[in-house]
Amino acid sequence: MSRVGMTQLEKEVALKNPEAALVEVPPSLAQESTDDGSEKCKTYEDTFPEGGRGWVVVLGCFIFSAATVGWGLVWGVTEEYFRSHMFPGTPDSVLTTLGSMSCLIMTIVGIVAGKLADRYGYKPFLAAGAVIWVASMLASAFCTELWHFFITMGLMQGLSDALVFPLIVALPSQWFLRKRAFATGIVVAGSSIGGAVASTVYRQMLSTIGLRKSLAIFTAIDAVSFTAGYFMMEERRPASKRPNLVWFDRTFFQDPVFWSLALCFFFTVFGYLGPVFLLPTFTVEKAPGMGELLSALPLTVLNISAALGRVLIGFAADKLGPVNALFVAITLSGLTQLVVWMFVTTYAGVMVFAILYGFFCGCFLSLVSAVAAKLYGAEKLAGLSGLLLLFNAPGYAAGAPIGGAILGATGNNWRIVAGYSGSVQVLGALCLLYARFKRQPRILAAY
Repeated sequence: MSRVGMTQLEKEVALKNPEAALVEVPPSLAQESTDDGSEKCKTYEDTFPEGGRGWVVVLGCFIFSAATVGWGLVWGVTEEYFRSHMFPGTPDSVLTTLGSMSCLIMTIVGIVAGKLADRYGYKPFLAAGAVIWVASMLASAFCTELWHFFITMGLMQGLSDALVFPLIVALPSQWFLRKRAFATGIVVAGSSIGGAVASTVYRQMLSTIGLRKSLAIFTAIDAVSFTAGYFMMEERRPASKRPNLVWFDRTFFQDPVFWSLALCFFFTVFGYLGPVFLLPTFTVEKAPGMGELLSALPLTVLNISAALGRVLIGFAADKLGPVNALFVAITLSGLTQLVVWMFVTTYAGVMVFAILYGFFCGCFLSLVSAVAAKLYGAEKLAGLSGLLLLFNAPGYAAGAPIGGAILGATGNNWRIVAGYSGSVQVLGALCLLYARFKRQPRILAAY
């Protein structure tokens, strides 16, 4: 960023913290961040703890991520239980739609929650999200009809995710600059670890004590976890520096770089959830008679691998640049489906695919806030993260159901399913190239 035309505060930031000057902020956004020149605000903008209390905040965000978004990654186990025990004969496309519904609602409502939280503070919305989540889990324990679950596991959990996720991925950016992507990666990895633990335990619980008691136990665990996590989280941003509430910010929509990033997420998500939701069914078909534990193991391994990938991609992003890391992760996620999943025929092959795909598939979620902060700064990060999540909505709504419909229409031709989901992810990676080279033309630059 050239220092010609910089405001006095921006010059001071560049001198005190050179890395902060690497964030490219459109003039209209930068102007809003210089209105208040108080020493308290300068301290917040100019310095980042890079640790200490910040790691406690990250842990709190990690717990919320594990309990909410992590539960969504267990849907494959729930879907298989519904298909076998509660709602046999229900089309795959209907069950995958139920599994995707919470993600769809999160992406639609997330932009509203993010903007409100940027204006009025994060913690009231985090508390509301936790309460709604606990209520949804408890209500699910007493559901008996499929449409009941659309309300509790779809609508209510989607609202909770919308209140929680944009905030927990944005909050670490108030505490970290050099380690921002790494800290955010840890938060998002919480969903994978939560999914890995829950998928194994939940499946065993379903086979021994049934759905109602299993969900009641998870409700109690979630209530305790949310209480602990809530008191760990804290904002650094002073109330005086919260941005004004602007529902439609034309600055972003007039920037081609924003559209490059938005289209990247739009296509990527279409190929993201299908393999996660369908992996238990795929495992049973390719390795019948393996037993409950071994049948659930690939999904558990996928989530553990995803946790590792989401942490390491954050570390790589801090070194190589978040935009570079995002492109590589999405490309390899798509190629894993096209090159590996398409040709799997054995249980060993299923495990290899689970490890590789798990490592790369969810990395883009770890990098949403880091890339947004790199391109536009951190002042409106929760709102911008919610806006970018909005472009995930079509993929969350239709991606996995399209995969399920393709599977049913082709007589369980898994190669066509893999070709569809892998190709759209590669297309998403290609869309990102405009933003990358528009902001940083040098191929080997860390950006």
